[in-house]
Amino acid sequence: MSFLNIVDVSAPCIAEIKATFPFPLDPFQQHAVAAIDRHENVLVTAKTGSGKTLVGEHQITASMAKGRRVFYTTPIKSLSNQKFHDLKQVWGDKVGILTGDIKYKPDAPIVVMTTEILRNLLFKYTSSTKNLGLSASLSIDDLDAVVFDEVHYINNRERGRVWEETLILLPPSVNLVLLSATIDGPELFASWLGNLKKKPIYLISTQYRIVPLRHTVLSGTTFMELMDNKENFSPLVYSSWLKGRASTADQYKQHKLQVASRQKEDPVVHGSKRPASYVHQLNETIQHLHEKELLPALFFVFSRKSCETFANKVQGTLLTPTEAASVKHIIDFHLHRYPAVYNTTKQYFTLRALLERGIAFHHSGLLPLLKEIIEILFTKGLVKVLFATETFAVGINMPTKTVVFTGFEKYDEEKNGLRMLYTDEYIQMAGRAGRRGKDTEGLIVYLPEREPVSLDALHMMMKGSKSTFVSRMNFHYDFILKTVHSGNTDWIRLMSESYWFQQHMKRTEAGERWLAEVEQKMKSLGFTPELMAAMDERDTLETTVKTTVNAARKKAQQALEKWKATHDSSSLAYVKAWANFKTLKDYEADLRRAQENLYSLQAYKETLYPMFYVLKDLGFLGAFENPCETTSSHLTPLGTLATELNEGNPLLMSYAFQNGLCRKLTGEEILCFLCAFMQERSEGAPSLGSLQIPSAVKDALYELDTSVDVFLSAEKKFGVVSPHDYWSLNSMWIEPVWRWIQGDTISAICETYEIYEGNFMRTVLKVANLLEEWISMATFTQSVEELAKLEGLQAKLVRDAAVPESLYLKL
Repeated sequence: MSFLNIVDVSAPCIAEIKATFPFPLDPFQQHAVAAIDRHENVLVTAKTGSGKTLVGEHQITASMAKGRRVFYTTPIKSLSNQKFHDLKQVWGDKVGILTGDIKYKPDAPIVVMTTEILRNLLFKYTSSTKNLGLSASLSIDDLDAVVFDEVHYINNRERGRVWEETLILLPPSVNLVLLSATIDGPELFASWLGNLKKKPIYLISTQYRIVPLRHTVLSGTTFMELMDNKENFSPLVYSSWLKGRASTADQYKQHKLQVASRQKEDPVVHGSKRPASYVHQLNETIQHLHEKELLPALFFVFSRKSCETFANKVQGTLLTPTEAASVKHIIDFHLHRYPAVYNTTKQYFTLRALLERGIAFHHSGLLPLLKEIIEILFTKGLVKVLFATETFAVGINMPTKTVVFTGFEKYDEEKNGLRMLYTDEYIQMAGRAGRRGKDTEGLIVYLPEREPVSLDALHMMMKGSKSTFVSRMNFHYDFILKTVHSGNTDWIRLMSESYWFQQHMKRTEAGERWLAEVEQKMKSLGFTPELMAAMDERDTLETTVKTTVNAARKKAQQALEKWKATHDSSSLAYVKAWANFKTLKDYEADLRRAQENLYSLQAYKETLYPMFYVLKDLGFLGAFENPCETTSSHLTPLGTLATELNEGNPLLMSYAFQNGLCRKLTGEEILCFLCAFMQERSEGAPSLGSLQIPSAVKDALYELDTSVDVFLSAEKKFGVVSPHDYWSLNSMWIEPVWRWIQGDTISAICETYEIYEGNFMRTVLKVANLLEEWISMATFTQSVEELAKLEGLQAKLVRDAAVPESLYLKL
């Protein structure tokens, strides 16, 4: 039985919609609302700015009408903060929020959270550690529904598995509303979810945009249309623009050559002007957009440094005196409670001067409060030109009139170099153009800082296929320990019910069909046993001739000649048989490859067995006979501690605690030690020996680093290979955080180590989370002495500019 219902959004919705809305619903919204009213699961895929949010908010309305709770999950903290603000405008004090940094009313009827928080709760809510950690304040009692915003994050390489695990662990009785950007082939994912929950799911997809988009390049003051609002691509327009650009450059090059070769007696060389610098083009473009009333404009830049550089190169002001006064008032009103932000950080002074002219930059290196000030001003139309990295396009609801791309290439860590934007990335970013209810169309402009991309690359990006839902499940130590510990599931169930396994089964079915075709082709060649034996003999002899030397080769050559004489090898029948035999061998090779790739669930389960033995060898699991039968009773105290850790390497961190590596350290020194578990890394991190930190901390880190050999030996013993940096300690943040603990200012630290204030603040808050997990281990083991050392340490970390607060909570 299939639980999937694919909705034709072009057909009228015949269901009666009882709820009233202040405006007519789009067809896809009508179908989604009707499905929610029937208490059925919904997956909506639609373009940015199409009105998906209404669907999630209707589920909240429906759950609240029943007097039950609803969770709203997002992929990033900033989106959680913004969504909290939006929902609070409607539901007031019935809305709470829980992220890694902020905790407010987690027992509220509506709770906004990151998906990781919900995943951790579901793993723990029936376990022995359910009362520890951040998720301890949450409960799924009386939970009616979960809204997953930006669910296409399931494709994220590092974090996608969190969404998959959460969907599996949620009880079937909980209604699901999943909101996604447009994506190719969502049917398989929706079908998996329907079968998983044994409940109808309605797949509602629309390509329609309320505000159409126009994709252009700028030639002088003319917008040349590359793709119209019906997504018809015009290659001739781009080719013409490229030729014009190249012609201008060639003319200037020839002009320079003429000037260089001019003799004294020759006439003055007149002609080509120098091509305008990029900063000049930037300012001309902004001025043109301003004159044509096409601001505000969002400039996407794929470098944080360039974001700041370009913003500082914009000339003049884009605000009226009244608007500039409003900007000053809003900044002062929101930041007066945070003197450490506006008194001590260079970012504040730089941004304030820009904001008072209607200009800003926005990237991950900014302090969160400054990012939020920019977002608030942008929403109010007081930021006319914003230079931002692509993170601004992820989830945050900040539409604009115009989007300008300064390039189409971004750095990719996996490729260790630049690559073109994927089609779905481009669509997501370009989709910020065009404000519903304000603009008749959204304008996208390509203004390349460097050499323009080729026509083929541009066409592939704009018109290529979109991403599909892809499983990112990761069956590693953390997966094993959490599932063994959980009373809510077991690891075999989680594996067999995963979308990963569904995708594997689809590949297997296709492989089996292909295998059957190969076998049929082999049969069609019609070899008798006698003929097959003769062909095998010849094949063996020819191989021997090719692979041996001297006497052995001579002997094989003689045997081959004898075979040919005996079997009349030159006859038409034997020539044809030999050709068919070669084809048969190719089929057999294909068959072997197909059979090797057709792993059963049993075979995949067995690939995890060595990791169970590693965990047993290292003391995380007790004795067991069969990995498939391990339960929470097989977890050792060390293994139970490891299940509580999410911020750092759970095995190394629990090992360090259990083995007392910090027993001689003070509380402040423990904070310094915990920095080694930070997951954010960069090239060129200092050696442990070069760090200016207390020697006791160095000794503890050296001891931990030496202990890694024990873990690696266990892996080698059982043939396990972990990701290359899984066992590495992170020395990047140890010294800066130590200076912070000692009272240094954020400005001094960031200037010394050449790091962004926002990155450092995130690090400090991550260390605060690591501290909470260390405290949880001390609480669970009733380590009174350790708890006494840790008392009051949060205040050493969370101070001044490093505050886990959001302006959205106070709006």
